Amino acid sequence: MKKNNITIEKKYNSRVASDSCSPVTMYHDGDCPLCKFEVKAMQKLDSKKAIRWVDITKDKDALNEAGISYKQAMDRIHVRDENQKMLTGVRGFLAVWEHLPYYRRVVPVIRKVPLLLPLMETVYTVFAKYRLPLTGKKQLSVEKE
Repeated sequence: MKKNNITIEKKYNSRVASDSCSPVTMYHDGDCPLCKFEVKAMQKLDSKKAIRWVDITKDKDALNEAGISYKQAMDRIHVRDENQKMLTGVRGFLAVWEHLPYYRRVVPVIRKVPLLLPLMETVYTVFAKYRLPLTGKKQLSVEKE
């Protein structure tokens, strides 16, 4: 058992170390057509490789290492910021956008305009709730948690 703990810890540490040039990690659904389109657009702008893009449908180990269940990751976007704080929803997007050209210009506006962030969060929450049926994906079964 101790060996497994050490192995997991080493794997996690080596993965973090190898991604140290990417201070922000976004966990996204690579099978969602809309999500895939949006992530590809952001990846093209990420010329400095400031973001580690994790497709949760292909890298379940990354979710385990981050302490996120597959269901949680499918319910809302998750982003680990440069301070290793896990953010979800619009706040997660803002952490990513801060590192991307063009997008970084809107981040201060979203944060400073009264009620804009809560409004965006409300819209995102509604979208996230209906994202799977809207994009043709099946709802998750309880066993996938």
